[in-house]
Amino acid sequence: MAVIAPLLALAVVSLPAVQAGGPGFVRWSAAELERRNADLSEAIRPDGSARETLADYEVGGSHRFRFIRREADGFPEQHAHIQDVVLIQSGAATLVVGGELVGRTGGDGEYRGTDIAGGVHYPVARGDIAHIPAGTPHRYLVPEGGHVTYVLVRLPALTGERVVPPDAPALDFEPAGFALWKARELDRRRADLDRRIGPDRSARETLADYGSPTRSHRFRHIHRDADGVPEIHDDIIDVVFVTSGEGGVLAGGEMLDRDGSRGSGIAGGTRHPVAAGDVLHIPARMPHGYLVPEGGHVTYVLVRVPAVVPE
Repeated sequence: MAVIAPLLALAVVSLPAVQAGGPGFVRWSAAELERRNADLSEAIRPDGSARETLADYEVGGSHRFRFIRREADGFPEQHAHIQDVVLIQSGAATLVVGGELVGRTGGDGEYRGTDIAGGVHYPVARGDIAHIPAGTPHRYLVPEGGHVTYVLVRLPALTGERVVPPDAPALDFEPAGFALWKARELDRRRADLDRRIGPDRSARETLADYGSPTRSHRFRHIHRDADGVPEIHDDIIDVVFVTSGEGGVLAGGEMLDRDGSRGSGIAGGTRHPVAAGDVLHIPARMPHGYLVPEGGHVTYVLVRVPAVVPE
């Protein structure tokens, strides 16, 4: 039932192309993140946190991937030009968002405070995914003796006129623009998608769409039980949180018979295994296709990040 048999036959030799000025295909496996988490637990700073940079396009704060562990409450912070996308990798905490930053200091759009007045409290735990809009005060509260570790993806704030598509769902969260998808909710949604598999052996839904004309700043939930059609996106970086199942991604090489963002196969790509708990980075202009074993499935949340335009 595979849609991309030519893709499978050509998945052997070449290394993926690297986007100029940024990382190429990167997979942070669940096992690797667990190891990194253990290392961070041995490097806690006086403020009760430890962190490392996973990848960085070095364009002034956005397009940066961080891995952060907290064993104490975090300082309140606010980013005027950055949106945070967060995958909770382990532990649990309370995420406080909205309200007003108390005792604000800083500049150039980056601020810290001593507290948040009037914020909304959301419990978060392993597997939860959150979106924190630009300009929104937020902080993490960690219970005594506990911890929270998360992957942080920094997106540039969406500016200009917004064009919200008809399939964009209404988000029932406070403050405006914030979103939180709990792991148990995503599992329930996966079961719903499984009952709606189409002729191409996939089903999908839009979790959020903030109205970028280029279709960036869009969150999709996709379930596959067979290989996907090869894709390529000139203006979009794909950040992928694999939530269920296992399979592979063929990335790099050359797209065959390209028609818009799709093709008939990929010549010379490299196959990468993927499984639940993995985080993927697929740069713009890189051919890629999802591979699913017979009788299996892979489900993921796709975050569409605007490509970095070379200077």
